[in-house]
Amino acid sequence: MAKNGFRIFDTDTHVGPSMDVLETYMDSAERNLLVPFAEYRSVARRTGQVTYRMGARKYERRLGRADTGLDAENRNAGYMTGFTGAHKGRDPSPTVDHDVHSRIVDMDFEGVDVNLLLPSGWFGAFTTVPDVNLELAAFRAYNRWMADYCGAYPERLGGVVILSGRDVDGGLAELKRCANEAWAWGIFVYAPYGKPLDHPEFEPYWAAAQEHDLSVVLHTFTVMPPYAPGGLDTWDNLWLQRSAAHPWCGMRNMASVIGSGAMDRYPNLRVGCLEAGHSWLPFWVKRLDEHAESISSALPALQHTPSEYVQSGRYFQSIEMSEGPELTEMVARQLGDGILMYASDYPHGESWFPKSVETVMGWSLSDDLKQKLFWDNPLRFYRRYAGVKSALSAARV
Repeated sequence: MAKNGFRIFDTDTHVGPSMDVLETYMDSAERNLLVPFAEYRSVARRTGQVTYRMGARKYERRLGRADTGLDAENRNAGYMTGFTGAHKGRDPSPTVDHDVHSRIVDMDFEGVDVNLLLPSGWFGAFTTVPDVNLELAAFRAYNRWMADYCGAYPERLGGVVILSGRDVDGGLAELKRCANEAWAWGIFVYAPYGKPLDHPEFEPYWAAAQEHDLSVVLHTFTVMPPYAPGGLDTWDNLWLQRSAAHPWCGMRNMASVIGSGAMDRYPNLRVGCLEAGHSWLPFWVKRLDEHAESISSALPALQHTPSEYVQSGRYFQSIEMSEGPELTEMVARQLGDGILMYASDYPHGESWFPKSVETVMGWSLSDDLKQKLFWDNPLRFYRRYAGVKSALSAARV
């Protein structure tokens, strides 16, 4: 498939998954661990998706008011009360979180060739439960299910192996189990609130990512655990929280990994920051460069400046529709055209589906830059996908 001569690799999409589906990938002992959390079980009216809401906070205050500003009907209605979404003409199919074929129909409708899938934000609820065995069981179930979900369309769907930030040994066992499966293109560490990504306990994850040629995916959090800066200190206002949490979390995450020296210790490691915006990147790396020199005592000895790591060909970042062509071209001009990747956030409410591809296609950017955004840069970041596609093509010969 090609749209206007471009193949489209969407580097940041999501999939539920519905917990009632995942429970079929858990044994009876693992399912019993969910029983104490029955009060947090929720069923979405539109999609039927079953989720858990442990640790969810609400953002109900309207700016300029001391009280919530919500009427009686909406007060306490949900953790995203007041969020309406983008709605660009046709909503995603309500069944994409458990029916892979409906996702493919939506992809074809918009003209997308490949989806990289991450779990939807609610899945971080398991980082708050006291029993880490439940967290590990939920993550294992997700990874097993992804093998089946993506396996139906292996040339079009792949994802990240989700790993515990509280039990690294348990996470490594899971990574070893599925690191060579076709759907696994990266790793995603669910670090609990307050535990930095530069923590030395995570070192085995970075080593394993390099060993298995898996990308390190840094995705941000907002209204569900594990909360990040900008998610806990926005004065109970959803507008401030949604605006601040993603970029500040992304800035914090990438600086933490780069500043730890991980990209020195693992010279083939690829790191990507998703759903955090992209136009802040030039100013942020300049600031990091300055303070890497003036506050060098806070860092290990680094072989390069932060901006050099970002421009090394091993760092990648997804774009946001709202930031538009001028800011996108500015980042490419300032830092190089090998960093940014197309992403839509499908099927979440902020996604511009089904006009995400059409929007970026219409931006006044060179065809060369569009080719890199839509395909070349994603393929370099999620390099495992190219190997999977080649193996499948060879098998058909």
